[in-house]
Amino acid sequence: PGAKLGWAQLTATGGHPGNDRRHAVVRRWVAPADGAYDLKSTLVHEPEAGDGIRGFVSHSRLGKLLSASLHHSKADLSLTAVSFQAGDTLDFIVDIGDGLNSDQFLWSPKITPGQNTTGSGGDGPQGVWDAARDFSPRTKASLNAWEQFVQVLMLSNEFMFVD
Repeated sequence: PGAKLGWAQLTATGGHPGNDRRHAVVRRWVAPADGAYDLKSTLVHEPEAGDGIRGFVSHSRLGKLLSASLHHSKADLSLTAVSFQAGDTLDFIVDIGDGLNSDQFLWSPKITPGQNTTGSGGDGPQGVWDAARDFSPRTKASLNAWEQFVQVLMLSNEFMFVD
């Protein structure tokens, strides 16, 4: 664990909160357009050890929408037709229970635009924002032939030291 944040980490499928309640982990989604959006998510705390975690779904204008305290269990934290204005945020927050012990969790929400939502939607199929897919580390694409050619030219002496 880190000296300042402790065990705090966030991955595509879950994470672990920091060492105290001041160091919760937060995944934030920003609404790209006005409209109603649906949220499908399940928060899971698997370990039997410890006293569990607390999870919250918070809207930037509407406040706390959902919450759950879990210990070796799971909770459905899903909503339908939540109203958003472009730029509104939805935060997925997890902190420790009463003490720090085995507080790792699984939580990868999916958000889909409702029928009356303007805009093109998410990056995935039918405008779905999927934490497990979209938060995953992306591998760097290889250079195509022209990009490789330009790279070689940029590194050549003739290019670097033009008379």
